[in-house]
Amino acid sequence: MATNPLGQQSSSPTRYDAAVLYPIPRWPARSLLDIDKKILMYGIDHWHAYELSWLDKQGLPQVAIAEFFFNSNSENIIESKSLKLYLHSLNSERFADIAQVSALITRDLSAVSKSEVKVTIRNLDEIDPADRRAGRSIDAATLNEQADEPDAALLLTQSEKVDDEQLYSDLFRSNCPVTGQPDWASFEIRYSGSKIDESGLLTYLCSYRHHQDYHEQCAEHIFRDIWLQCQPQELRIGLNFLRRGGLDINVYRSTEPITSDSVNARLVRQ
Repeated sequence: MATNPLGQQSSSPTRYDAAVLYPIPRWPARSLLDIDKKILMYGIDHWHAYELSWLDKQGLPQVAIAEFFFNSNSENIIESKSLKLYLHSLNSERFADIAQVSALITRDLSAVSKSEVKVTIRNLDEIDPADRRAGRSIDAATLNEQADEPDAALLLTQSEKVDDEQLYSDLFRSNCPVTGQPDWASFEIRYSGSKIDESGLLTYLCSYRHHQDYHEQCAEHIFRDIWLQCQPQELRIGLNFLRRGGLDINVYRSTEPITSDSVNARLVRQ
């Protein structure tokens, strides 16, 4: 696709069309944050697709839920509305089985992202209920101040050391850089090192409430700020966004490699 469909009126394709997929290069946002120069970062972008449907060889509609795993080292992310349109283009296509659907999607997403993409498709009766998270909520902490834009100086540490602390918040909100629509997410962190002040962390997360950026870029901004400001020995963060247009995006960044079997299956709001 030559132009970003986000914010534009777009009709769903009636036939298979991989050309609707729109790539967004990762490097410009990382260049602005100096991430590639300062930080060794691993990660996975884990998508759920809830509106996947196609026809079997007899023309009977099939439905399933798909998971897409993009390595954070891929050259491009895929704009979510374009991915929704791409999946809609499969609705009237006939396939022999799930494996054939999976192979086609794997090929197309890998080509556009310029990386190897893992695709898992499961029937609805195979899906497990929502995950319960490890760790402790910080949402009862007191805000240190009201901040309108992300500021790493809001992040504070204490003299206490922790070997392995896991925290989460369900209060995260950012906004689409194109449409301005709110994007809601749950945040999770696992780290070791100097204890991160929970009021400061919650204040920092809430400062994204009016910030405009893509999901992946918000996560990398947070990862960078915590790594440089709090200087943990190890760090892993995740943003589990609520679904929009039948898709949800879950962004994980870590100082250690991440595998697809180490991420959340699905949270209760997803």
